[in-house]
Amino acid sequence: MWRHSLLFAAMLMILSAGAVQAESLKARITVLSVAPARVRVEGERSVATRVWSFRNVYAGVMNLGERIEKLTLADSNGLDVPVRRLAPGEYQAASAATRFVYEMKLDAPLWETEAAHVSWLTNERGFLMLGDLLPLAVNEKEIAKMSATLHFVLPEKWTIAASTKAGSDGQFEIADMETAIFFVGQNLREKRQRVGSMEFAFVTAGEWAFSDNEASDLAVSLLKDHTSTFGNISKNRAMLILAPFPRPTGADRWSAETRGETVTLLIGKSPSKTAALAQLSFPLAHELFHLWVPNGLALDGNYDWFYEGFTLYQALRSAVRLNLLTFQDYLNAVGRAFDAYKSAQGRDELSLIEASERRWTVAPTLIYNKGMLAAFLYDMHLRLKTKGKRSLDDVYRELFRLSNTFQARRDGNLAALAALNNAGEMHEVTRRYIENASAIDLSSAIAPFGLRVETGGVRTRIAVGENLSGAQRDLLRKFGYNEKLDGTSIRRKPVRK
Repeated sequence: MWRHSLLFAAMLMILSAGAVQAESLKARITVLSVAPARVRVEGERSVATRVWSFRNVYAGVMNLGERIEKLTLADSNGLDVPVRRLAPGEYQAASAATRFVYEMKLDAPLWETEAAHVSWLTNERGFLMLGDLLPLAVNEKEIAKMSATLHFVLPEKWTIAASTKAGSDGQFEIADMETAIFFVGQNLREKRQRVGSMEFAFVTAGEWAFSDNEASDLAVSLLKDHTSTFGNISKNRAMLILAPFPRPTGADRWSAETRGETVTLLIGKSPSKTAALAQLSFPLAHELFHLWVPNGLALDGNYDWFYEGFTLYQALRSAVRLNLLTFQDYLNAVGRAFDAYKSAQGRDELSLIEASERRWTVAPTLIYNKGMLAAFLYDMHLRLKTKGKRSLDDVYRELFRLSNTFQARRDGNLAALAALNNAGEMHEVTRRYIENASAIDLSSAIAPFGLRVETGGVRTRIAVGENLSGAQRDLLRKFGYNEKLDGTSIRRKPVRK
């Protein structure tokens, strides 16, 4: 297999040398059956090639290429072209071919964490994601420019939802094949509305403890909050797909991905409306934020510590601002992130930047949780140093300002660090928690903010300390702290009789 991979790479370099043209394709995707889940894909691409490649690994999901069966190829005249398999998802044709037909197995992933990232079907619904359904571009550097014209044949009573509407002929014109997601199934419910200048669509299926309007209203409030965070930079269009997992799972589980302008969120079901909305709010805030970061930035590279870890923290802040979480909920979430960080193997062997480069080989939760802690400590330090005049929100506005001045796409790590350091004299904080492989001593790290770690118990609990200074009290009030609601931290002088 190693020799085959080398051969494939060499062939790809030779055949695509000098050919940097954008590609397009036309395809017809037919759902053959849902038990077992199977589709047939047939179509034609604009560029003839001997090298045919399909995505084999995505977001840690392995062996996607094994789902492909019965691949046949033909040239532009319709003459059959022999093809042989080199490795999972990699094929070599005897001569240049443009037309293709194959079948693909689309059973639901066994692991719930994978369900938001790849295509699958069940008896009731599923996802068709072009990034793992269709052939990759001949030149992968051009993959973002690969457009597609699509027609779907679905089971009776099934409908389809996507951020791009179908034309009068029922076909979809997709400008960026890699980011296109189609939600298909029975009894899909869709609601479209405008959020400022944004056209927003909410699509769901199944039964929930909350109403569709309650879920949609929650999303709208979060979109408005995120828009203000970025200095009223709005998106033109967005779609939220809220769906149950393909298999029964716990109410506290969720899996999500924001691809292009589509947010896919799968979440476990809770019988309580209050609990269900609370469970929905945090992952929803996190994923909607991705419409801006990283999807709205012209940045490349593995800067997951920022667009995942820092985004977790920003989602927490949004939930507090909208009164979806209390100040103590905020502190509890930081405590849970610290416990998850402490339990991660090799947690301090790599810097956050280094760990992001190995996101799918080291524990991804380390990047999320240590990144969230770094964001929390950064935001607190910046607010305290500037007496509340600056916050992490200013960093995001600066990042978009810098992004708009770039002449070409830039490395995400360099851009994010530049924005973080430009907010103030924050180099010491970014070096300690982001650039260096430093351990986080939470107790000493939060003491300057008037917070303390309570000892005892299995979980870390953060509480407000005693004898707060005026600056500390003002700082914590920015995060929703209220002496009357959260308990006084001021030792009052004894009353003299």
